[in-house]
Amino acid sequence: MNGRPGTCYPLCHPLITSHFMTFRRLLTLVLVLAAPLPLAAEEARKITLRTLCFSHVNNVKKLYLPAAEGGGLVEVPLFTEVFSLPIQATVTDNKASFFLSSTPPTPGKPAPALPAVNVPASAKVLFLFLPNPGKPEAPYLVVPMADDESSFPLGTTKAINLTPANVRFDLGELSADKGKLVGPGKTVIIEAVRKVNHLNQYDAKVLFETAPKEFTEFYNSRWRSVSKKRDIAIVYMDPVSKMPAVNLYEDAPTPAPAPATATAGGQ
Repeated sequence: MNGRPGTCYPLCHPLITSHFMTFRRLLTLVLVLAAPLPLAAEEARKITLRTLCFSHVNNVKKLYLPAAEGGGLVEVPLFTEVFSLPIQATVTDNKASFFLSSTPPTPGKPAPALPAVNVPASAKVLFLFLPNPGKPEAPYLVVPMADDESSFPLGTTKAINLTPANVRFDLGELSADKGKLVGPGKTVIIEAVRKVNHLNQYDAKVLFETAPKEFTEFYNSRWRSVSKKRDIAIVYMDPVSKMPAVNLYEDAPTPAPAPATATAGGQ
């Protein structure tokens, strides 16, 4: 679920504006930093994947990948409030290229698809879909992340910074000097918070850096610390208010995926 917004302030300090990065450049940096090195090239391998879409673009709410069994394509839904259920699919040469349609392409022409991305060396992969401004033929940038519990342990929070400024997460006892700094376009995994109230809640604040080692709070809420779930917190610039904001997504363990059925385009 999304965290409750706190008081927001515009990122207008000279230190921030002088280091401004365009949204697309920042998301590209996230893509480069988030994807671990792929395995050595191989013909094909099966993965279990989940998706999370930051916001829908051009009403594209589903994509397609080669199915794990039987050939054809499997539908990949894009949800904006929750993670998708696990899906089994096939990737080739450790790259995933999501097709925009299940309809077979015109002979001699490539199928419309998002640019291929490297797939982490994990059997479980989470794909985060971010808006790709000004690119109607490729409406999303795809950020792949290892989704196994050794890479993203239960109880932790994965903090992603999509703003042009350093931000600091003050979570429970991990605050002030112990707060976790996340640079522009970077991702940090924050360990579990231990000091909670009777509802397993703790104070969650996010601050941006206005001068070296000087931070201004723009978000204040309460999050839950539960050993059997993980959280993803995304800090971004709201396109309407032009102010920083935070989305929090709670991630609980999911059941094993059912065998995927290829779409009509693959029959």
